[in-house]
Amino acid sequence: MRKIQVGELGISLDDVGAGEPVVFIHGLACGKRMWFHQTRALRERFRVIAYDQRGHGLTDVPADAKHYSPSHLVRDLSGLLDALGIARASIVGFSLGGGPALGLAASAPHRVSRLVLADVGAGADDMWKSQWLARRWSRFIDRGDIDELVCDMLRSEFFKRYAQRDRRSRDYMAGLIRATPPLGLRHILTEVLARRKSLFRTTTMLRALQVPTLIMAGRFDNVCRVPAHLLADNIPNATLEWIEGAGHMAPIENPGLFTARLGSFLAR
Repeated sequence: MRKIQVGELGISLDDVGAGEPVVFIHGLACGKRMWFHQTRALRERFRVIAYDQRGHGLTDVPADAKHYSPSHLVRDLSGLLDALGIARASIVGFSLGGGPALGLAASAPHRVSRLVLADVGAGADDMWKSQWLARRWSRFIDRGDIDELVCDMLRSEFFKRYAQRDRRSRDYMAGLIRATPPLGLRHILTEVLARRKSLFRTTTMLRALQVPTLIMAGRFDNVCRVPAHLLADNIPNATLEWIEGAGHMAPIENPGLFTARLGSFLAR
């Protein structure tokens, strides 16, 4: 693990292995730690880079809310590639990480060799509910009720299937959430998630993508089922794969199948 300067932001990242670069972008309140299984499995064949997005993990947490937006996350990704001297890479975006992954593929397709969107677009068919939930969680942070925040997040459609599996899984997911700086999490909730555009309003952009794309989602990911079909139906020649036995947290709920499908796509 190391930290690299991208503009005014210090980004924490893991950079292991050799070969074609693959960049992993985590989901909300997960951090780069969530990619442990994929990093271990793929580092023999690829250069695997996983980083903490702004406001998460050990990456810097800007205090001002104006430093958080979907475009900030895209610029962080592009700046990270520049800082590492990488002209082109495969990009794997999970949930929240799908935003910057899609943003880079749309704005700079020459920098993306392959695009993987895993459990992306949650709530696109019910944006009011997603925005309500983002505001609800931000209020817990404002009150300093971190314990209640963690419990409420673990009960949500995003995390509950994994958290209810057993005590170890619940503790692991709770640990990922608690490792997210509250201020950073609050700003991501209010300035990114609560303000994001529904995927249904991005079909023109999706149809213009010219990057080989794999869509993956957990078979029981109720919040991403419709968005997964939307992505697959609109991105030219995209492939849709369902991860059996998994909900929203597919990369850690069924890491073996998820990584096998991912590795096969990246190796084509």
